Amino acid sequence: MLRRKSLAIGLRALHSATSVSAKHPKPLHIPVLLEEVLENLNLNDQSMVLDLTFGAGGHSEEVLKRYSKSHVFALDRDEQAFSLAKEMSAKYSQRLTPMLGKFSELHELLQAAGLSYGEINAAIIDPGCSSMQFDEPGRGFSLAYDGPLDMRMDGNRNTNQPTAADVVNHLSEEEIDMILLKYGDERLSKKIARSIVENRPIHTTKALAEAVGNAFSYRSHMIGTDAIGRRRHAATKTFMALRIFVNDEINELHSGITTVGRYLSDKGRLAIITFHPNEDRLVKQALNVKDFVKLPTCENSETKTLGRNAIWTNLHKGVILPCKAEIQNNTRARSAKLRVAVKNMTTDASVKS
Repeated sequence: MLRRKSLAIGLRALHSATSVSAKHPKPLHIPVLLEEVLENLNLNDQSMVLDLTFGAGGHSEEVLKRYSKSHVFALDRDEQAFSLAKEMSAKYSQRLTPMLGKFSELHELLQAAGLSYGEINAAIIDPGCSSMQFDEPGRGFSLAYDGPLDMRMDGNRNTNQPTAADVVNHLSEEEIDMILLKYGDERLSKKIARSIVENRPIHTTKALAEAVGNAFSYRSHMIGTDAIGRRRHAATKTFMALRIFVNDEINELHSGITTVGRYLSDKGRLAIITFHPNEDRLVKQALNVKDFVKLPTCENSETKTLGRNAIWTNLHKGVILPCKAEIQNNTRARSAKLRVAVKNMTTDASVKS
């Protein structure tokens, strides 16, 4: 895994904050794989549920609507999403606890909310960028709009966090190549990295898209097709790779799964929606990891030996995919994959303490 932090050290001093508009109309948001998630979580009216990330609250609101005494703990690193979560909490009689932070801050936030290990009944992890972030030009996530090359999910909450502009303007060609290959599975990473360096400085999404397009030998910047047959822009993988790097998404996702495992009750269920191969590979590995636990031997109850205990049991052999109707209604769902796992009975007391 790319050591993101070591590359970012030199960027922090170079970063200058990019303002994010404070005027955001409440977005239209369609939660992905909603019915499949709720069917697999085995919820009831008393369920305590974690929602990571809240986004516009589609999954959280359905839980609150359908299960009259349920309580949702909703996390998001985006201040706009946090504001929406506070509005939803007021609407549903404080049955939702909004939490502002990253997955790596989840443990401290749950402790502050008064929770202990094993108290959560179910969790939803829907990582990555939300529709409202993609649809706001000032956030710099999307190829569809020209805007500042920002891509920070936290917005201006952490002014020391490098933006995508900081990355493309100050990292070396070799480092940019590594980011595109590692996080975007980009076959032409070397050519694109060279073109980015040659076209610096780059400060807008349009300028980045043009720099990437210049790395291709043909005139059109539209190449290949996506999961629903639409032409794909040559810079799509570059934008995704930079976003993942800027927000440290892979490490954050790993941290989130680990923390959720501690707070879920025995037999609690975890539903994870992924949108790109790097996420899905990590989730698949995380849900198949085995933990070492100490077990007494038959000869001497005080003698301990090391055994292997699976933390999770996958509820399905493979992934659950959206149906054609959902993809037609919500194109964001086209690359979604759902994995569901059950937390096994905890045999090691240290996991709970």
